[in-house]
Amino acid sequence: MDSVVNMAMEQLMAGDNLSILSSKVGADEQSTKSALEMGLPLLLGAMSSKASSNDGANAILSGLADSAKGNSMQDMAKYFGSSSSSFGPGMLNSILGSSMIPIQQSIAKKTGLPQEVVGQLLTMALPLVLGYLTKSSPEKEMKPDDLSKLLDEQSKMALTSSPETEAMMKDILSAQDSGSGFMGMIKKLLKS
Repeated sequence: MDSVVNMAMEQLMAGDNLSILSSKVGADEQSTKSALEMGLPLLLGAMSSKASSNDGANAILSGLADSAKGNSMQDMAKYFGSSSSSFGPGMLNSILGSSMIPIQQSIAKKTGLPQEVVGQLLTMALPLVLGYLTKSSPEKEMKPDDLSKLLDEQSKMALTSSPETEAMMKDILSAQDSGSGFMGMIKKLLKS
């Protein structure tokens, strides 16, 4: 199975996509790339945690259906050049929940980017991640259990292959003592 994070990063690095994205948020390309390399595995981890409940899985499935309509993967320059995404920060807030601020702060600290810029980058990358999840699913029409399994596999693959993200999550976990939800799942992944 291909890694959603790797596929998304390849697309983001292709052509002048990184330059366009960096300009859109007012950041340099290296910091933008670093923020995405840390943020995309965390998005998958958060989605995996959310998909563990039926309501959460159905909300993500709705986002997957919306991303298939928008097809943001076909014309990245046009997508990044538009004034807004159809997803916006609301869906990002819904996925990351109470973990959003510590995650944004940690990425901001590691990259030197303002926290708001990190939020913009994650918001803009979310439809791309959803699009690649749809493409990587062996099922034509995913059900909540299929989605949960796919996200679990993808988040484990992404988090274990990113030492920088793993180190960042250890810092977040030492600051937060959470044994449930997204942070609990990350804690279990880091111990295994």
